[in-house]
Amino acid sequence: MMHSVLFIAPFEELTKTAKRVMHNRNLDIEIVTASNEKAVQIAKSRPDKTILISRGGTANDLKRLPERTVVEITTTFSDILEEIQDAVFAGYTQIGIVTNNNIIDNTVKDFAFQNIKIWLRPCKTYIEIRHMVEKVCGEGADYIIGCHQAVKKAQELHADHAYIRSGRIAVERALDEALRIERMRGLTNFQMERLNAVINTVREGIVIFSGDHQPVYFNTTAQQILEREHKQDWYKVLSCFIRKEEKETVAVLGSSRILIKRIPLQMNHHANDVFVIQEVREIEKQERRIRLSSRQSGFYAKTRFSDIFTTSSEMKHLLERAEKFARTRSNILIYGATGTGKEGLAQSIHNASPRSAHPFVSVNCASLPEDLIESELFGYAEGAFTGARHSGKPGLFEMAHKGTIFLDEIGELPLDVQGRLLRVLQEREVMRIGDDRIIPLDIRVICATNRNLKELARHGKFRFDLYYRINVLRLSLPSLKERSEDIWPLFQQYFRKYSGSGGMIHITDRARQRLQDYDWPGNIRELKNVAEVLAFEEETITEKRVAAILEEDDLPQSDADDAVIAVPDHVTLKEAEKIFASSLLQRKSQAEVCRQLGISRITLWRKLHDVSEKK
Repeated sequence: MMHSVLFIAPFEELTKTAKRVMHNRNLDIEIVTASNEKAVQIAKSRPDKTILISRGGTANDLKRLPERTVVEITTTFSDILEEIQDAVFAGYTQIGIVTNNNIIDNTVKDFAFQNIKIWLRPCKTYIEIRHMVEKVCGEGADYIIGCHQAVKKAQELHADHAYIRSGRIAVERALDEALRIERMRGLTNFQMERLNAVINTVREGIVIFSGDHQPVYFNTTAQQILEREHKQDWYKVLSCFIRKEEKETVAVLGSSRILIKRIPLQMNHHANDVFVIQEVREIEKQERRIRLSSRQSGFYAKTRFSDIFTTSSEMKHLLERAEKFARTRSNILIYGATGTGKEGLAQSIHNASPRSAHPFVSVNCASLPEDLIESELFGYAEGAFTGARHSGKPGLFEMAHKGTIFLDEIGELPLDVQGRLLRVLQEREVMRIGDDRIIPLDIRVICATNRNLKELARHGKFRFDLYYRINVLRLSLPSLKERSEDIWPLFQQYFRKYSGSGGMIHITDRARQRLQDYDWPGNIRELKNVAEVLAFEEETITEKRVAAILEEDDLPQSDADDAVIAVPDHVTLKEAEKIFASSLLQRKSQAEVCRQLGISRITLWRKLHDVSEKK
């Protein structure tokens, strides 16, 4: 077989090593001894040799040739250490190592031990190499180790010298790479170089086999993984781990666990197999890094638009608008009843925005105690108040820098906090409590509420200026009843999720109709809860069972509202209020209890947690 590979050795010793390797492997590949410009001229005279193997400065020179692929013989530092060791054994103590910077790089430093001094001088050009040899000899070096040009200059100066040798293993690796590239010569050189550059940068090992199971391509990672096993038939090795019907599996190769994926591929009307391999420990390392970077503080968005299921045309239109809004920088206000998925929509907007790689900070304004709201949102400086952290604390707005902050139940914020929030939104900067330093912010603000903010503003409970600041782009989530076509598909989705079964749901027609006709005041959240309870039913789901779970056992609403709540005589008024509120919450949603008692959610939270109105 005529090979398109030419081995160009810059010095005779490398030529001898290459000949031994070719002989042992029964390969008929041409080897010439030449360096630098002479090597370039020889390569030019052999246009049929499109793959060139060389090293050092000669390899750099050959790279200038168009339409040629140059495979470098790598020299490790251990090769250099062997040369140093030989020189020391021969009695030399002042040793200069001068060569191209593709053999040793600029990060290495001179070093000395006992009475031995080593000069390390990587150079960019031949002129620099020759000058550097002269310089280190002038500084006292009595032995030069280097590339062809360095040795040539040492000879002129009558200095003892030696080449940096490339051993048999380095030659074999370069040869293997050249032969692999040769197998791909059906591709254009441009395609080959581009493919080689891209595939060698990925973490996964990629191996391509032709229809007759011959290896067409190995990338660098695949070579590193597979060379630990001294086997030749890699198709047999890889395919024996993965059955025809499987797409991927985990197998033990040598001492490592490897994830193996097989991808059938049609190329030029011929069937090929692509194997993607990766060490499990590398995957685990990547997962740990991702978890650390994105979840270190818990500020990340899980939901994407693709996770939101709907068949409702109204909901689909809303999602289309939300995706358009995601690409803007404007503030967004989401309206929706409890349980309609306001936070999931906010997370999806964040994940579809240019800020998706940055934090998503979610704040439930109703759950923050009034005396802590400002310090939580805006942070505080060292010693701002008794009990403050010694180093101070960044607020949630600071933590959302470059990302998105989601302010849920924005209508529950006290008026004084609304004023500070307005300033932050206007100026895009924040000042911590007890500090005089202004911190600039780059954030996207998404707010959500289930209340009519404009009506609250008319009654003096919400600032008009803040309302107009946050109500730039508006999205109104429909209730589950308003998207009734989604009730049964969503129920199926959640039921199968919680039951762990992808099969049929055994439910009577009347039970299904009961689910369909129910008002779902708790919306998707309530539907999810009902599906989770019913997922543990071992028998067919009946209408009676559904009615029991929905708490629709024909109990008149007025009876439930007028039910007597027993309160012991000896309790205080505060304790009685807590008992009364807790009892109502067993039968009603938080919003309904607040409306019945005429109090805000923050006040309800205080009553349930024994928090004083004033500190």
